[in-house]
Amino acid sequence: HDDIASAKLETDLRLSWISAYRERDLLPKLKPILQKNLERYSLSASDLTSFIDVVYAGPEEFFKKRILRADSEPPEPSALYGTLIHSTFEQVTSNHISDDEAKAFFAAEAAKLPLLEADKEALIERGLHGLEVSLKTFKEILRDEHAKAEVNLKPEHLYLGDAPIDGIIDHLKVDDEAKTLEIYDFKTGNYKEKKWDSDSTLYKYKLQLGFYKLLLNLSPTFSRYKVEKAHILFVSPDSATDKVYDKVYEYNATDEAELKTLIPAVYHHIKSLDFLEDDDLYLSPDKSRTLKDIKAFAKLLVDTTK
Repeated sequence: HDDIASAKLETDLRLSWISAYRERDLLPKLKPILQKNLERYSLSASDLTSFIDVVYAGPEEFFKKRILRADSEPPEPSALYGTLIHSTFEQVTSNHISDDEAKAFFAAEAAKLPLLEADKEALIERGLHGLEVSLKTFKEILRDEHAKAEVNLKPEHLYLGDAPIDGIIDHLKVDDEAKTLEIYDFKTGNYKEKKWDSDSTLYKYKLQLGFYKLLLNLSPTFSRYKVEKAHILFVSPDSATDKVYDKVYEYNATDEAELKTLIPAVYHHIKSLDFLEDDDLYLSPDKSRTLKDIKAFAKLLVDTTK
């Protein structure tokens, strides 16, 4: 009972201070101040999927973290682990370090993290095993001499219509002769074998991969290249099989058309802050919701774009 009461109190406190920024009398005065935080805002793939994810994130969380820029809790070890794995793969692709050097790099960087010693040890043990498996399985991908790691398209100031968009692609396979590209995105979460449109996490991954394709199509650097397909590399060994997996996504016109409609809509609602005044749009995360709810919310965002 004490745990339930504490959790309710924490939720009430969180909602009370955030809701103060949505008071009907205050909002007209606060809006110009809040919009200053959005003067140079451009939409990323992670912001897009976070805003529509009414299961684990959604507009309220987006407002709190990206617009109010409220102090967040210390990062979880899982988030730190993901960042460090990405950094290690970047070293492998860009600086051509060996497998042993990659593991040494991971361990050294993990030792610097602001974690309890037990958490550091667990993270290092997990990372060394994960790298052992993934560096062997994905050797040809990570060590492709024509590949590029952490491709940052932010400096190119790209627009989809009136919506500025940006992003960093984990890994890009470049064939200069055939003028083709393949996108790779690393995920440290559990492997998902389901279809892209049957799972909320995979649906968000699909949107991210489509977003990256649009960035490359718009990029002066890569616009002459054809993006052939994309991959989610699940780089943490599966607990049942001790294997890592490459899940391939084939691009199609239907998904791209949906995304080209969704991106401007989400950008409009963020930039205008109109979602703060609409209780149907200003949603809190709710783990009882499903993929059906995420898709319905995405449709509502499009339908309510002025």
